[in-house]
Amino acid sequence: MDYYRSSSEFTDLKHYKDLLLNCPNQLDKICALAQNLLIHAYWLDKYQYSVSESVKHQEMQLRTIADVLDLATSKSKSILEPSRTPPQKVISICRDFSLLVCSILRAKKIPARLRCGFATYLTFDHFEDHWVCEYWNKETASWIKVDAQLDAIHLEYLEIDFDTCNVPNDKFLFAGEAWELCRSGKEDQARFGIQGLTGLSFIKANVIRDLFALRKIELLPWDMGWGILNGSLVEIPDATEMLFLDEIAVISRASDEIQAMNAIESKQLKLPNHWKWSQSPTIGQLINGSNI
Repeated sequence: MDYYRSSSEFTDLKHYKDLLLNCPNQLDKICALAQNLLIHAYWLDKYQYSVSESVKHQEMQLRTIADVLDLATSKSKSILEPSRTPPQKVISICRDFSLLVCSILRAKKIPARLRCGFATYLTFDHFEDHWVCEYWNKETASWIKVDAQLDAIHLEYLEIDFDTCNVPNDKFLFAGEAWELCRSGKEDQARFGIQGLTGLSFIKANVIRDLFALRKIELLPWDMGWGILNGSLVEIPDATEMLFLDEIAVISRASDEIQAMNAIESKQLKLPNHWKWSQSPTIGQLINGSNI
């Protein structure tokens, strides 16, 4: 558990650590803090709020939690200021809500990690691309999934009927679980994805991102450009790659951080020497280039 008690380069609160250490330990209160600071990019209309696509993409692109909090600070007086209006919140994605919760829990020395996979509760009859945070509950000796994105508007609109601070296992599937269900024919791969982007090529990318998350490299959902994650929705070329994906899907499903480390150091997934995250395309570049 010690491994997940310490911050990564992406979850390091930096100069906000002392301030946020004073926030309550209760998960619902930490989630409420995230919901007060962030607003989901694809739900802006539900809050009667709109911005230009360029502004939206710029804010969605923030990679570290310190950068997210810097922007939140610039929009209002204090990180802990209650009841921010939509323009005072940082336009974010599910990964960012989870990243903030994970960052605070790690600062409090509570083991926490991000998970990449698919939710059953965001779109009817569909497994939607999604990220949650897991934390180690010492009382139950188990990992508990938390979905901090689900604020009061989400709860009402989606008719959520479960505890968002204890998401049931059948409501959120790790990417490896999704891969195995589709490869076995138990589920239709076309039901997994987001905004029309579906199939095994999409699930493949989430399996890889889940392995990186297990190793505390919390990627952006559109990071790509190396190894077999060399582009968006690239067809799986041969049986050799398919077999490798079958193998790493087991690691994701089993939440095995040691095997995840070995996998991301393999030639298929290893980041190139001197890799810079700026080498990965931005969400704006991908959309404007019609590559997703």
